[in-house]
Amino acid sequence: MRKKARERLKDFGPDDNGKMAYLGDHVRLAGGQDRRRLVVTLWVACSVATLAVLGASLANPAGLSGCPHVVMPYVAQFVAMVSVLWGMGRLSVAGERVRVYVRDETVGALPRRCVVAAALGLVAVVGEVVLLATGGSSPVAADFAFLACEAVSVVALVTLRRLCLSTEWESC
Repeated sequence: MRKKARERLKDFGPDDNGKMAYLGDHVRLAGGQDRRRLVVTLWVACSVATLAVLGASLANPAGLSGCPHVVMPYVAQFVAMVSVLWGMGRLSVAGERVRVYVRDETVGALPRRCVVAAALGLVAVVGEVVLLATGGSSPVAADFAFLACEAVSVVALVTLRRLCLSTEWESC
């Protein structure tokens, strides 16, 4: 069992009825922020980033046709986006009162996940530009669509990161 999971076990114990329950701390949004509005805003940024990453592959640029310095970072970015979506889904179902460890694993981890996904997107863009510069063929519309989709995904991920970092929580 992971160290964090073992540490989290100390927050569980029998409740008044003798059933296992979470006895640790809960948090909620500070200052009366509207949880629904925050979650919708986070999902909009996450959805734009996800659709842009998917759109980049649908553009079918030359780099995604077997060029490893474009394909590998793109696939890694795709996996990182799955991780971002997992964190968003977990936050969405957490409710008004969020367990501290859930907050740490979702809103606390999303900024790092967004940075990883954005950095991998930028690496894929650099790989595509290098391929276009050294390939000898002129770029086509698919190449520009790939670059535009990756740019949109990076902007959306940076926005999502900033929203997560600006969210304030208080104990309840």
